[in-house]
Amino acid sequence: MKGHSTNEIAHVLGVSPYTVQDHLKSIFDKTGARSRGELVGKIFLEHYVRRWQDLPDSPGGWFAKTTRTP
Repeated sequence: MKGHSTNEIAHVLGVSPYTVQDHLKSIFDKTGARSRGELVGKIFLEHYVRRWQDLPDSPGGWFAKTTRTP
């Protein structure tokens, strides 16, 4: 939630910080992430890099597409 702390998220949502942590644990279990930073990285790599690769003027280098994925 935009880099906010657990307490800030809990306050905005009107729930306890423990509830926020429980939801985060569930998300980590489902995605295989071990931290919020890793979760953000996984989401970025799995959803946004693919979209960049499909653009005709996508960036070269590390982001360059070598083969088309199904």
